[in-house]
Amino acid sequence: MFKRIYTILFTGTLLSMQPIFATPQKSTNIKKIIQKKDKIIVIIHENGKDRELTLTKEALDILLNRSKKSAQTQKKPLSPNDTAKKESIKKEKKVTQKSVKNRLKTEKIVKKTSKKDKKKKVASTKSNKKQLSSQNKKSQKLRQYTVKKGDTLFSIALKYKVSLTNLTQINNINSNTIIHPGDTLKIPSTNFIESAKKEVANNKKSVYRVKAGDTLYSIAKKYNMKIETLKKLNNLKPHPKLKAGMELTVIGKPIELKKRKIPTKHIVKRGETIWMIARKYNLTIQQLRLLNPKIRTHSLRVGAVLNVSKKAAIKLAKSKKYKRRSRLSGVLARYKRRSRGSARDVVAYAKRFLGSRYVWGASRPGAFDCSGFTQYVMRHAKGRSIPRVSRRQAYYGRYVSRRNLRAGDLVFFDTSRRRRGYVNHVGIYIGNGKFIHASSGKHRVVITSLNKPFYRQRFMWGRRIN
Repeated sequence: MFKRIYTILFTGTLLSMQPIFATPQKSTNIKKIIQKKDKIIVIIHENGKDRELTLTKEALDILLNRSKKSAQTQKKPLSPNDTAKKESIKKEKKVTQKSVKNRLKTEKIVKKTSKKDKKKKVASTKSNKKQLSSQNKKSQKLRQYTVKKGDTLFSIALKYKVSLTNLTQINNINSNTIIHPGDTLKIPSTNFIESAKKEVANNKKSVYRVKAGDTLYSIAKKYNMKIETLKKLNNLKPHPKLKAGMELTVIGKPIELKKRKIPTKHIVKRGETIWMIARKYNLTIQQLRLLNPKIRTHSLRVGAVLNVSKKAAIKLAKSKKYKRRSRLSGVLARYKRRSRGSARDVVAYAKRFLGSRYVWGASRPGAFDCSGFTQYVMRHAKGRSIPRVSRRQAYYGRYVSRRNLRAGDLVFFDTSRRRRGYVNHVGIYIGNGKFIHASSGKHRVVITSLNKPFYRQRFMWGRRIN
């Protein structure tokens, strides 16, 4: 291309194109020819200066056509020596072509014989492949679906009873891709039910008895099946309830699943509590304390290693060494049993403090309030620690009605003016319809009859502390 442009410029055809280019009047020297996409730039040295000429495609075509015409007019007639040389060259070419053709024919005959043997072997494999491909084509017949407003990949898969993975694989998309109204999707004709029937026809059936804790997912995973095929085999509802002893038809043999290793130790991290650790390993707080007797309930040391084995906790609970503690709810749990005293001892000890002053909130010899007096007497005479406040003492011990009162029982009253129905006074029954108490009205410890109208009307119930 560059040579042609060079020759065109030198022969003077460029100089004749006065309307298109500004042609130089004197002799020119071409320095460079630069080719670009749509243009060709020619750098010319003229009159001691460099000059650029740009040639478009149209101008170049015109130049080439002119150069061809000039070349045809300037051709000289060939001499007889040249014609003889050309004829000899043509004859030599024909001879070589014939020899090459003969060689190719012999090679083809040899190849045909070897190919015939190969064709016989391949013919059987091709027929099998064609049958398989025809079956696959029939099974993989696709139909197109135009996406409507509100459609999703999951809803389309449910509509045509196709798995989401098959739908995404056929359309070369992911399950997270967003589809728009007007898009076309390819949908296979095969569905869950057809595939389930094929699996049933190809494989052998067996019976499985449901055990406690089994689910459809666990059974299907055990036999390497789909949940849909399991439902189809047993004609189950969409959300069936499995019961222990049920017989389900399954396909194939069970697969040995890897058992998950249950951790036996736990390293305490920052912010963890006993309740959090016990819940994590399906333990009770009592079991966790049994396994770790040195554990502190209020503050756990970060980095401490705790034993969290449930089997070990159950063994410890069953062993003879462990004795269960009595379960007392709420505030009463902190009060422990001590040595028991008789009812006579309680009454005799209470009478020692007759005449002691009534002081609200006091519970010492010489000054008591009603609940402080009963607490002090029960602790020292009977060896029992009871709550400090009368409304809590009212729920400690065994309930006793007024008819069944015995000496040493606690008696409770509602002494409020409006009788709101809650306990606010307590005393100790001493027998013969009388009780001893620290009276706020008398300002001292006194003995009073239960038959008095004030106390008879405000009596609530009694409590017996064994």
